[in-house]
Amino acid sequence: MPYRIETNNPECPSGYAVVKESDGSLIFCHKSRREAKAQIAAIEASENHNEAPTPERADSYKPTQEMKAEARRGLEWRRLYGRGGTEIGVARARDIINGALSYDTVLRMRSYFARHEVDKQGEGFSPNENGYPSAGRIAWALWGGDPGKVWANKIISRESDRMLAKANTVGLHS
Repeated sequence: MPYRIETNNPECPSGYAVVKESDGSLIFCHKSRREAKAQIAAIEASENHNEAPTPERADSYKPTQEMKAEARRGLEWRRLYGRGGTEIGVARARDIINGALSYDTVLRMRSYFARHEVDKQGEGFSPNENGYPSAGRIAWALWGGDPGKVWANKIISRESDRMLAKANTVGLHS
């Protein structure tokens, strides 16, 4: 197996790192061992059977109206207050508003929300707090807010299940 799962990877301190054995490079950090195994199975199935994702898969993740509203709110707040988010966050908001996201983007969204969940504890994240909306709240909105977090997690869980099932099917017929 050219990939392994690590739980003590410094680049993935609170998760399951999928690492390429040949050079030790981090492929992705997952929240569960199950998701990490699914990614390895999918990578190996793809490498062994030359399967490439179809173009319609890449465009099949449509943001919800709630996510689009959050992204618009984030862009408006950023314009009004001159703070919050990075250029990547602004680009993500535009992607969400335009309506089609790749699986790689969904993975990045999940990673963003996991890293920035702590921002919700800062002053100004919630209405009626001093400094609302805080820079962290604005950035959170740019990425689709709570609806975006729920949506990304749901897609990754569903796709992990699908990839694992596909890998098991490929393994049974090899």
